[in-house]
Amino acid sequence: MALHFTRSNALLLLTPKTGSTWIRRKVRELGLEVAEVGDPAMREHDLLADFDRSRYGFVGAFVRDPLEWYRSYWSYRMEKGWRPQYPLDEHCESDDFQTFVRRAVTVLPGALGNIYTSYVGTPDDEVDFVGRQEDLAADFARFLKLAGEEFDASVLAEGDRINATSIRPDYPEELKELITLSEWETMARFGYLDARPDPIGLAEMRARYPEDAGDLRLLSLWTEKIHWAPDDVKRASGRPVRPETRYARVHSNFALFAQHKKQDPEYAGTRYREALRLDPAHPRTLCNYALYVAEHEDDTAGARALMLRALSGRPNHPYTLGKLAKLTAERLDDPDLAEVLYRQSLAANSDQRELRAEFARFLAGRGKTDEAVALLAEEAESPRADRLTLLTHASVLARAGRITEARRFQQLAATAA
Repeated sequence: MALHFTRSNALLLLTPKTGSTWIRRKVRELGLEVAEVGDPAMREHDLLADFDRSRYGFVGAFVRDPLEWYRSYWSYRMEKGWRPQYPLDEHCESDDFQTFVRRAVTVLPGALGNIYTSYVGTPDDEVDFVGRQEDLAADFARFLKLAGEEFDASVLAEGDRINATSIRPDYPEELKELITLSEWETMARFGYLDARPDPIGLAEMRARYPEDAGDLRLLSLWTEKIHWAPDDVKRASGRPVRPETRYARVHSNFALFAQHKKQDPEYAGTRYREALRLDPAHPRTLCNYALYVAEHEDDTAGARALMLRALSGRPNHPYTLGKLAKLTAERLDDPDLAEVLYRQSLAANSDQRELRAEFARFLAGRGKTDEAVALLAEEAESPRADRLTLLTHASVLARAGRITEARRFQQLAATAA
């Protein structure tokens, strides 16, 4: 149900976790003429779409800093129980606050923004008044004055918070950063973003590529997500993960985005260098920057030095070993060393389909067709073989003179994903 102030014909929508219980109490204490309107099944939180706005002279609602809203929501659910009819509860329920946040920002990114929009309207069709829970007493007084209500303002200053949860989970900066990324547009819209740091430079990326703003936010969240499992293992073993390392990963992926998707190499270089300033030993960044240096600066020696620098810290880093193998074969004209590096990369991580196919082509090019065939045979015969593996296997079989077999794998490739 929403609150209809009958004397002034104002409507106040009660957004969840933004002070609704306090507002209802103050309305009673002030003795204002108010009727509850809407659907009782909505548990006091009817949406803007449930009302004909033209019937009211003034419409308002409240919002809250997303950082505090998520913590308050989780604490409330821990005390009152989860309600799976709501998407946030259905998909993100957890007794652990960190797990709840991680699920929320990846399964339902921007969920709170959608909730707020359902109460205050879209940015181009917003209600007449949007208050902030952080300034609840002052903003509720402002709402009443703008609506045309007469009231004793001193009543609003009396009493303490009500309906506050007793549970206060640990709230490390990393979780606040995740929610900031997830609710970026909402925090900007309602004035909560200015107080937040931006260590990954997302604002700059969005300004440079505004048409990709949504994808860049999701790229940031994805970069965080794929490292949670290994980072948790490190922390459990007493090896802390530096924030700078987490930031460097995102800067590095922003560099790849600028370099390959936007064809903006100059800016990509800036992002690579910022990533390495934050974490000078980050192996994937060093390797990708090495590829950048080779391609855009035509500096093969510099590229090799960067890859060796990456391997000095992580000698068995499969990605870097594979890229160094290709650089060695194509630019350094040392096929023997390249072959060693390819084998080391696959030994470090055998689940590299593209690299395996690349190595098979390399072997075939050196006249080692039997080895190339053997390298791909088992995977090519698997029902899960991808198109690249099948086509490469067909190619090396043809080079080995096994034409009938090559045709069979070509046919399989035609129907493969």
